Amino acid sequence: MKDWESEKLFRFYMHDLSDKGLNEETIAFMSTVGLPTSAAPFLSFAGDSEKELSSIFDTFETRVDRHKYFLSIGSDGAGDPVCIDLQNECQVVTLNHEEDFEPTFMNSSVRELFQFLTLYKRFVGEIIRENGEDAFLDADFTDSQYEKLKKGMEEVDNRALRTNTFWAQELAQLLGNREYYQNQK
Repeated sequence: MKDWESEKLFRFYMHDLSDKGLNEETIAFMSTVGLPTSAAPFLSFAGDSEKELSSIFDTFETRVDRHKYFLSIGSDGAGDPVCIDLQNECQVVTLNHEEDFEPTFMNSSVRELFQFLTLYKRFVGEIIRENGEDAFLDADFTDSQYEKLKKGMEEVDNRALRTNTFWAQELAQLLGNREYYQNQK
């Protein structure tokens, strides 16, 4: 929580969560800790207290029954919904809106998602502090800084780094961006 003292964390109202099909751990975490309204890498989460959490089925009027079980809690930089998968133990997934909302695993729970966001926030802060103000935007980080992030993620939720997951793709993109910017010098 110390990492987020300067940021706004959005805590969901317990009564808004109790009839959504969420497990007790998810309800407790989202109502007591919450999620940041925005976080690297280009993620945003429900921050409007007037907005009630709803399924992809309702929000996008998809008319696909399985979409009733994806509760939207935010979005990624591509505009894909970040959702809690009610049919899979409240795992967190992203749904590719260009591929009929095909799910991509993100984290095992919102607790692990929050821990990953915290690790990523620390990573960004460290590379800016040590490598300069534009270091994150220029993918200017060391192998050691990258490995520290990856190791922390592996310890928190190893499943989130398997092939074709959101975070595995994000880590690959970090390395790809670094290679691109190094070749531009």
